Amino acid sequence: MKNEIERIREMIEKNRYAAIVGHQYPDGDAIGSTLGLGIMLKNKGYAVDCGWPEPFELPEKYSFLPGIENLKKPSKIVFDGLVFAIDCANPDRFEELSKHVLKASNLINIDHHPDNTRFGTINILRPDASATAEIIYTMAEGLDLQITLESALCLYTGIVTDTGRFQFSNTKSRTLRIAADIVSMGVSPSEVYRNVYQNDSLDSIHLAGEVMDNAEYIEEYSLIYATLTQKTLKKWKVSMGETEDLIDSLRTLKGHQIAALFKELKDKRIRVSLRSNSSIDIGSIARKLGGGGHAAAAGYTSDRKTLNEALDELLEEVKKIEWNSCNR
Repeated sequence: MKNEIERIREMIEKNRYAAIVGHQYPDGDAIGSTLGLGIMLKNKGYAVDCGWPEPFELPEKYSFLPGIENLKKPSKIVFDGLVFAIDCANPDRFEELSKHVLKASNLINIDHHPDNTRFGTINILRPDASATAEIIYTMAEGLDLQITLESALCLYTGIVTDTGRFQFSNTKSRTLRIAADIVSMGVSPSEVYRNVYQNDSLDSIHLAGEVMDNAEYIEEYSLIYATLTQKTLKKWKVSMGETEDLIDSLRTLKGHQIAALFKELKDKRIRVSLRSNSSIDIGSIARKLGGGGHAAAAGYTSDRKTLNEALDELLEEVKKIEWNSCNR
């Protein structure tokens, strides 16, 4: 039986069009992986449409990345030829695009989340990878796709953001070797850092201050949480896409084990981002609540009507944790 990489390479050789789709509210890994793969396929003569579901917006901090010209609004993406599902464990996170993704006869699912539902025609799943961008980097040679400086910049950005600047527990020696190889190609770590982490607007800083000001700590569960409302977003004229790193500010609290950020969406649902600072597997908590993710970083969308109700929903699951001296 031909291995997965050989099968994908044959698919690439037989087609000349690809749709590359990331999940809703894409993070740096989803954006970098989507754009990086798009550049590689375009350099091979492909017509490429890249994108993600509504709300379709590119956070300003990623506007420096090459390949943006391949981005299309969801309604403009043509699903004809190959379809790549990027960094998405569950097709439900493709929202209005899920029906098109799942209809594809040549659907290539590339992801590093441990709870991926294997919805592709071919599934390239590497839970031990630091980022989907790392998987794409390691696949490129076998797929006869050239990694240029432009695509390398996108993939490096994906790896940097998903490893928390190489600080999270998913950072392996392999990850650092890949990063070193990319830097040797000419990618500048300082350029990525400036654009991604030193590119906030003054309004974004004010918004972050307001969110941090309402942060609460529940000592019994070593849980710090904060809320972000649509009213606050409108007040400071900041888009939801610009708030990706807000939860990292919560994680600076000494002694916490779990961090949670509750974000009110336009449709009144509540998006909950979770982070763990210990052996607690918050990915399993997110899955119980209809979401997913990794042991240390996960999320889900709550249908509870208020932020307080969403907090209570989370606390009901947190209370079930068997606390011990290792995670206290």
